[in-house]
Amino acid sequence: MLYKLLGYLSIIIGLCAAACIFKIQNMFYGIAIAIVGFIISGINIYLNMKYYSEEEKYPKGYLGMLFSSLPVLFMLFVIFKFRQ
Repeated sequence: MLYKLLGYLSIIIGLCAAACIFKIQNMFYGIAIAIVGFIISGINIYLNMKYYSEEEKYPKGYLGMLFSSLPVLFMLFVIFKFRQ
């Protein structure tokens, strides 16, 4: 039950973090939400490896981690693009 809940929660949090990319004023919130998304995705991936690896091949935490990494990658792109 906790495993499935954390899987869907990591995807939802990842999408919220990715939605913060569209306005640069929200990037601070996007990075903060992404950190929470990384933690929840990591817990979901850990639970999959420990208990549910035979039932589900790819946990939803991977997708949540992908969405949570988008604000971090976008911020790195902005920093390196406009660096003198």
